[in-house]
Amino acid sequence: MGEVEFSRAVYEVIGDDNSKKFIYLLDETLNFDTIDLISTNLAEKIVENACITSFKNTAKNISTLTGQKISHTGAWNVTQRLGEKVAEQEKAMVDLYKSNKLRGGKEVKLLFEESDGVVIKLQGKDRKAKGKNVEMKVAISYEGWKKVGTDRFELACKNAMCGIDTTIEFMNKKEAQIASIYNTDEIEMRIFNSDGAKWIKTLHVDDTVQFQLDPFHVRQAVIRKVIDKNARVQINKFLDELKIDEMLEYIDAAANSIDDEKQEKKLRELHGYFTENKNGLIPYTKRGLKLPKVADGLVCRGMGTCEHNVDLVAARRMKHHGASWSVAGANNLGKLLALKTSKTLTETIKKLSQIVLPESMTTDIIEILSSAKAPKKDGHGNEFKNCSRPFVNGSMTSGRKAILKMLDWQEVWDLTIR
Repeated sequence: MGEVEFSRAVYEVIGDDNSKKFIYLLDETLNFDTIDLISTNLAEKIVENACITSFKNTAKNISTLTGQKISHTGAWNVTQRLGEKVAEQEKAMVDLYKSNKLRGGKEVKLLFEESDGVVIKLQGKDRKAKGKNVEMKVAISYEGWKKVGTDRFELACKNAMCGIDTTIEFMNKKEAQIASIYNTDEIEMRIFNSDGAKWIKTLHVDDTVQFQLDPFHVRQAVIRKVIDKNARVQINKFLDELKIDEMLEYIDAAANSIDDEKQEKKLRELHGYFTENKNGLIPYTKRGLKLPKVADGLVCRGMGTCEHNVDLVAARRMKHHGASWSVAGANNLGKLLALKTSKTLTETIKKLSQIVLPESMTTDIIEILSSAKAPKKDGHGNEFKNCSRPFVNGSMTSGRKAILKMLDWQEVWDLTIR
């Protein structure tokens, strides 16, 4: 529809404590709860673009695709406003979680979780106050793996959480998100995969949690810390054979026998890293655990998707191309990126940007389109003919099959204007 203009009066309201605020009575009467007076579908398009490209490109894309002119500042404002609303939701959810009033309806026996962080650059006042960089925390949970093709699997029911928070704040938000989805009393075991960072390990203190050191970071540490190729092969062999004590003894002996101080330091660091995370070096699939049953259609596989999901959730959009952020700006966009990864972005935008008119102000206008009301001719004079279904007596091609399949959809077959 493009831009719709209307006039409204602003009213000054004085509260009991003599505080002043300004309201639009028309907005309250019509129950306007929008993102800066932008319709839901336009806000959705803006945010979807902002999650994958710069705000300047977002403004250009929206203006080109929809004809609605919007500046990069406008795209930024919409994204920030929506991110702030999501933050308000998170805060309310945490309050319910702390008071033990949050319980989701979904029941699972086994839940998989992974966490990691991504370092992003700061700008402006935050750069002066907090330094050049800050770590954004990312966590995901999922119920298992679903087969989607030959030797191809995807995470089932994945939910993401993202933010620049203290460890306690982030833990509460993550647990509140899980509690809002699942009945946590029914979760018998959690498998937790991470790179072993101290802040991540403090996210879980529950006895039901089985910690696993991320396989990618294990192999990466060996490559970075061990220069000698033969030693590297031997360490990986110990890992493959689950001989953890022998591996630690081998690394310690190698550090004691080497003359180069830099190489010795790296081996000591590797030994310390593996010792600190010794309980997680054996993958959960090789521990002989009696795993609770996953949902029908799902399977258990080796974990190690946190690095990929950190890139998917935050790094790809916020770390590269010389991007720098304020803490608030990064937080707000990070929440939308997490929703996009969880495949709940559209649903959330619709919930947070609704215009619900009072019943007295609504009128349903329903007109059924029929062939009798259709024009006899269109374009270059091609006549429309009534028939039950096209291509009935013709040969079938892939294109014709696709058209027939579309006509089977109820929404297409029974077109209405409301």
